[in-house]
Amino acid sequence: MSSSGKEVILQGSNVVAHVDGHWLRNYAVDFLAAAQAFQAPENRFSPVRYYLICHSIELALKAFLFTAGYKKKDRKKLNHDLEKALDAAEENGLAQYIEISHKERESIEKANMLYPRKEFEYFESLETIYDPHDFELDVLDGLAKRLIERIDAPIKATIFE
Repeated sequence: MSSSGKEVILQGSNVVAHVDGHWLRNYAVDFLAAAQAFQAPENRFSPVRYYLICHSIELALKAFLFTAGYKKKDRKKLNHDLEKALDAAEENGLAQYIEISHKERESIEKANMLYPRKEFEYFESLETIYDPHDFELDVLDGLAKRLIERIDAPIKATIFE
């Protein structure tokens, strides 16, 4: 998207490229790489990896939704709700490309208790600092990796007309 919020279309002679889903997927890759490179401090809790992994999942789901033709206004209504984004993606064909396990779905639900409220960014309550929801970051990390891999083909298939 351009800074004005309009879809960016690159057009050469007889070729039109829709790159927004591709860029969103690339950003998902970047956030996941940052999460994997981050080293948490030894003696205190840090929400940084939680945020980066959740944001990677959000971007990957929204990249898929863009590719599936989900309108921008509808993507915005999802806000940062990972469960709603996952449900919308599944309603729009995500299951053709990836199966979400029960454990992954549970991990999304747990993360969704804090992520949409921006608790991993601003932690306005002690809830984030003490990690009471028993997050399984390895499960979320694995989901993000698989999601990014599996949506690559459908996204690439829609870039060029």
